[in-house]
Amino acid sequence: MALPRTIVTVRDHVEAVLVPAGDFPYGIDEARVTEIIEKLKEQPDPVFKTEKPRDMVTIRDCYIDRDLVTNRHYADFMTATGHAAPLYWKDQRWNKPDFPVVGISYRDAEAYARWAGKRLPTEEEWERAARGTDERLWPWGDDFDHRRCNSKEWAAGCTTEVGKFPAGVSPVGASDMAGNVWQLTSGEWEGFGKAIRGGSYQNSAAYCRTTCRWGIDPDIKGLTWLGFRCVMDLAKARIYGKAKL
Repeated sequence: MALPRTIVTVRDHVEAVLVPAGDFPYGIDEARVTEIIEKLKEQPDPVFKTEKPRDMVTIRDCYIDRDLVTNRHYADFMTATGHAAPLYWKDQRWNKPDFPVVGISYRDAEAYARWAGKRLPTEEEWERAARGTDERLWPWGDDFDHRRCNSKEWAAGCTTEVGKFPAGVSPVGASDMAGNVWQLTSGEWEGFGKAIRGGSYQNSAAYCRTTCRWGIDPDIKGLTWLGFRCVMDLAKARIYGKAKL
């Protein structure tokens, strides 16, 4: 029986989209990165040299949250668990209900994921959800379009409502896989901390590519450009997910 493309996860009541199992090309060759940066007329950055070299990897079926975790859903988590509020929780610039929650640490994101019966995505799962199997550079394709994501080029200067850019959704149907906020993964970055993906409203096109990666100390919180989304393994999704009709 075919797996449903979209489910609603029971505890946090969010939609999650299927990331199909199988092999896919992961990472990118350094020469290709150099070519892209030159085409974009951006400056080289040492962070680009931490991108994974191209390889074929295999993932298992899983469901990734369609949208970034919002303040609305984080409030439900706080109410249910008594978990401390993020920084900026009362700041109207960042606390709108359907904006991504910010001011959190990796530990906070882990705690939310456990409560929701989920976990943070691996880098491989995140990249497969963001770019599909055709090695696209941004979730929508190989040509950057500032109208499809909240990057520096959009010039919002802050986060925006999740799902604001429907033309920028990824091949699996996930929103904001480029821009808005960097997204935490369970991956390790250069022996420094946890790998983050996707770029943010502060970053230009080069940083919002599907293979670009950076890192963050897992104990740091208080950043307005860092958020997260979760993944649910298939075995749990069969129990704690309901197919969206």
